[in-house]
Amino acid sequence: MKKFSKALDTRDLAALPQVRYEGDPNLVINSASTPQEATKSSVIFLENEKLFEAVEQSEAGLIITTPEFALKLEGRNLLITEKPYFAMMVILEKWLALEKPKEPGIHASAVIASDAVVCETARVENGVTIGNGSVIGEGCIIEAGCAIGDNVKIGAHTHLYPKAVIYDECEIGAHVIIHSGAVIGADGFGFALIEGVQRKIPQVGNVIIKDYVEIGANSCVDRATLGSTIIGEGTKVDNLVQIGHNCVIGKGCILCGQVGLAGSTILEDYVYLAGQVGVAGHLTVGAKTVVGAQSGVTGDLPPDSTLLGMPATDVGQMRRILAVQKYLPDMYRDYLARQKEKKHQE
Repeated sequence: MKKFSKALDTRDLAALPQVRYEGDPNLVINSASTPQEATKSSVIFLENEKLFEAVEQSEAGLIITTPEFALKLEGRNLLITEKPYFAMMVILEKWLALEKPKEPGIHASAVIASDAVVCETARVENGVTIGNGSVIGEGCIIEAGCAIGDNVKIGAHTHLYPKAVIYDECEIGAHVIIHSGAVIGADGFGFALIEGVQRKIPQVGNVIIKDYVEIGANSCVDRATLGSTIIGEGTKVDNLVQIGHNCVIGKGCILCGQVGLAGSTILEDYVYLAGQVGVAGHLTVGAKTVVGAQSGVTGDLPPDSTLLGMPATDVGQMRRILAVQKYLPDMYRDYLARQKEKKHQE
C-alpha cells in the first residue's frame, strides 16, 4: 500500500476525465493499494474477472471499475469508467503532483568539473561526478552516486536514479528517466580477428536518447562505433535489456525485460518486443510489429507483423506448429515401427 500526504475527495474524483462517481459524497481517500491490503481510505481498480472475488471481499473505500463490473458491486463507492487502469494512472499522477518536490541544489560531496554547467533548478545529490563540458538542464534530478562523463548533455526535467552511469559525449533528452545501474554509452562489442588475436575496434560514436524515454534498471545502451546509437522519443526499455552499438530505435517502442538487440538493428516506430526476444544484427523490424516472448528474429520483418518462436514465425503458423509438436514422439515411434516392418518384409 502506498499512502500519500494529501487526501483526495469526491470533488477531485469527479473532475477526472471520462468517469462517473457513485457512492458516499463525503468519501476521502489517501492511499492506493492491492485488494488484499486495502483499507477504507484506499482506492483499488478492477478490470479483470480473475480479480473480482478479491475486490468484492476487500475493504477498499473506492473501486475503479467498468460499467459491467459496477452492476455486481452495489453499495460500494465506485468510480465507473471504460478504462479503469487508465483512471488509476491519472489518480496516481494527481497524487504525485501534490507531493512536495525534492529541493534543488548541489550536495557538498558532488564532484563537478569547473567548466560543467548545472542549472540552478537542478538537484545533484551526494557522490555524483560530472565531467568536463557537461550540461545538466533545468529541473533535473541526479541521485546519489551517478557518474556523468565529459561533454554529456542532459535535457530538462530528466531523472537519473542512484548509480546510473552516462559515458562521455552522450546526449539525453528532456523528461527522460534512467533507473539505477543503467549504463549509457559503454563501448559497443566490436572486435576483429587479426592474426589469431581478437583486436578491439575503437568505439568513437555516442548514444542519443530522445525526450520522454525510460530506461530500466541495469540495462545497457552501447555507444556507436561511428555515428550514434539512437533511442526514439517515448520509447520504454525494461530492466536488463541490452541494446548494441549503432542500433536505431524509433518512437514509442516497448522493449521488455532481457531483450537483446545485436549491433545495427533498426526498430521502426511502435515495435513491441516481449521478454527475452533476441534480434540478430543489421536487421530491420517494421513499424507496429509485435514479437512474442523468447522469440528469435533472424531476418527483416515487415510492418504490422505478429510473430512468435525461433526463428520468429507468423503467430498463426507458429501456434499450429506448437499444437502438433506434442504428437511428434508418437509419430516418430510409428515411423520407426513401419520402417522395421518394411525391412522385415524385404
